[in-house]
Amino acid sequence: MSPYKGSFGPFARSAVVVPVQRNENSGIDVDFSRNAPKGKFRVVSVDTFDGTDGVDGDFDTLGLAEAYIARATEGQEMLKMHIYDDKGDHVGEGGSY
Repeated sequence: MSPYKGSFGPFARSAVVVPVQRNENSGIDVDFSRNAPKGKFRVVSVDTFDGTDGVDGDFDTLGLAEAYIARATEGQEMLKMHIYDDKGDHVGEGGSY
């Protein structure tokens, strides 16, 4: 398990991170919803090393969610982030396996 215990280290300082599962994306729609609140975009992080996943935060615009992912994944390996809209549709991603 990550020494950050699912907090995704220094990138969690401005977001709420809720670690929920140990297999990539297995917690989505089981332990938490991929659907963002109405009119927002939800970022879900997946640590592809230890398999934890969780909600990083909900953002007002797709651009803000994309900027957050770009900053959070810069220089990181084995960290994927996915963006979902309020209907639960996958609308973006970043990071690397």
